[in-house]
Amino acid sequence: MKKIAKQLLTLFKNNEGKNFDATLHDNMEKKAGFSFMSFIKAGEVHFRNDRISVSEPLTGRYFCLPFTGIKEIVDESTGEYDIAFTVRYKNYNVYIQIFEAW
Repeated sequence: MKKIAKQLLTLFKNNEGKNFDATLHDNMEKKAGFSFMSFIKAGEVHFRNDRISVSEPLTGRYFCLPFTGIKEIVDESTGEYDIAFTVRYKNYNVYIQIFEAW
């Protein structure tokens, strides 16, 4: 497993059980493109060789990110309780915020 994939796995595993808010958007600057958001409460982290997923045990909601194609992971956290980062791929980015479970 590549170093950047291990970094992503560590970020997710260290925050397992917290709430995950993932926003996907494309890299089409100043043009209408695709985007969507997924909120996972008390997320469980699962991984295989090619992807990582976060799922909500009671509802079955989930989101997955591939390990391949990651260009960089940008830390956008502003403090101990504001965990946020962007996973940049070639054609899209995924912005992740992690909150304490409530």
